[in-house]
Amino acid sequence: MRTRFPVPNLHVFTFHVSLLLCLLVTAALPVAASSSPPADSPPYGPDLRERICAPDPTYNLKEGEILVPVFVYHFVGRETLERNGHSVSRFNVTAADFEAQLALLQALGYHPVTVGEIAAALDGKATLPERPVALTFDDGWREQYDVAFPILQRYGMRATFFISTSFVGYPRFMTWEELAEMRDAGMEIASHGRKHINLADADDPDAWREIARSRETLEEKLGVSAVSFAYPFGGYRRGLPAMLERAGYQIAVGLGSSPVVRPGGRYYLRRIEVRGQDTLTAFLNRLPWRGMGTPLCVPEPRERIREEQ
Repeated sequence: MRTRFPVPNLHVFTFHVSLLLCLLVTAALPVAASSSPPADSPPYGPDLRERICAPDPTYNLKEGEILVPVFVYHFVGRETLERNGHSVSRFNVTAADFEAQLALLQALGYHPVTVGEIAAALDGKATLPERPVALTFDDGWREQYDVAFPILQRYGMRATFFISTSFVGYPRFMTWEELAEMRDAGMEIASHGRKHINLADADDPDAWREIARSRETLEEKLGVSAVSFAYPFGGYRRGLPAMLERAGYQIAVGLGSSPVVRPGGRYYLRRIEVRGQDTLTAFLNRLPWRGMGTPLCVPEPRERIREEQ
């Protein structure tokens, strides 16, 4: 039996209430049109560049632990949650901010991995690349296809999309055809349950239906072997990891702040929430590797500087 790491109840409750309010408000809003993010990211200012070139944070990893930040997004580029180019919702990241984050990850030498690949690495069946990062998206919102997917492709990034299977094809959500297109482009399509209920409050029969049937639906509709699961609202209780394992899942994600993945916590990986009001500096501060050893922080040779003068 693997060790389990439940998320603190207060944190789950706060996130649960905030997300529920957001979903209630946005349910009545129209779908945003497909966005066209700027092609080039702005140059980094001196303050951000100084932080980029600061020493990396220190992590004392134990045997079997992996350092890989796992980020979670909900809306990307939902225009009804933006004013004057800025997000007014915790759960919406503007297209421009999302692109700036991907550009920073690329400049810092990060390599995208899926949650399923993290599971394979924990099992010793795969080796993660240098500076791995996992980008995940919850719920299956339409903007994830219209806005986030093209930006991911532009930067050669892959991601994991956790889908609530009962919502597929409904207004404001992706269709099975769109999910198949993302699957074919190298994205991982994984389970977020059927109806997005909080499994911490569900009895065993209801929890099992959410866990098992959502996986069966993904396999039937998309032909994928769904191995990854995301707890709706981050809700966790004893007994859920055993259900997930019995249903065939190899890994599950919740909420948290640490980029350290522990083998015994594979059924509750911490995911770092990217919020709509986060600055690029705030995003940078959550990364375990900065710019040391990358072209961003390599000084030019004095000979070249003198030639240019």
